[in-house]
Amino acid sequence: MELNPTCCFCYLIIDLDQDEGATVLRLGAVDPARGGDVRQRAYSHSSCLRERVHPSIDLWWEF
Repeated sequence: MELNPTCCFCYLIIDLDQDEGATVLRLGAVDPARGGDVRQRAYSHSSCLRERVHPSIDLWWEF
């Protein structure tokens, strides 16, 4: 991750020492002009992501 990743939900800096479950969200879309998959990275606190994802969706983190 970046040195100072910012959460895409709350816009606060993520302290990676305190939140080992912080997540890089990789978003992809097909862009024919570029010939393939375009990715954008967004970062999230583990708690911010859990608050926004429906409880029936099982989330897991790799440490």
